Amino acid sequence: MNDLRKTTLTTLEVAEMMEVEHKRLLRKLEGDKERKGYIQILTEAHMGLSDFFIPSSYKDGSGKENKCYEVTRLGCDFLANKSTGEKGVLFTARYVKRFNEMEGSFQEKVYEIKATSLGEIASFTKEMDRRMERQGTEPWKICEAFKMVSEQFGIRLPDDFVKIPRYYR
Repeated sequence: MNDLRKTTLTTLEVAEMMEVEHKRLLRKLEGDKERKGYIQILTEAHMGLSDFFIPSSYKDGSGKENKCYEVTRLGCDFLANKSTGEKGVLFTARYVKRFNEMEGSFQEKVYEIKATSLGEIASFTKEMDRRMERQGTEPWKICEAFKMVSEQFGIRLPDDFVKIPRYYR
């Protein structure tokens, strides 16, 4: 995975954890002729779909490519809040445990990366900033990239470090 911070599960794994057929989960996400799906509702509300669900695909046993989604932790939280009863409780327990396992392996990777010197990180971010400015990248996007790199190296920045203009929200 390119972004070490972004851990996801596929809808295949989520469907298994929820004890539902994959096609039923996709129908909830995408909707059908009778109902809007979660994806359409989130998109229409400008809620940042990729914060929850990221379009993807997989190849089945025959080699055919099929639609699926990568589900973020926030997406799992969303689905868990829509689930009820014993199955909802079990799904929540399963995905929380799975994300904790993934974050544990992420922490090991961050520890390995921290061996890099602050000088190397500073040189990298300076070069990244220079190139992004040369390409005409919006200042807030440069700040987002800087924050992402900083966090990957264990450097915590204030929550309000990135100021996104209202017209981008």
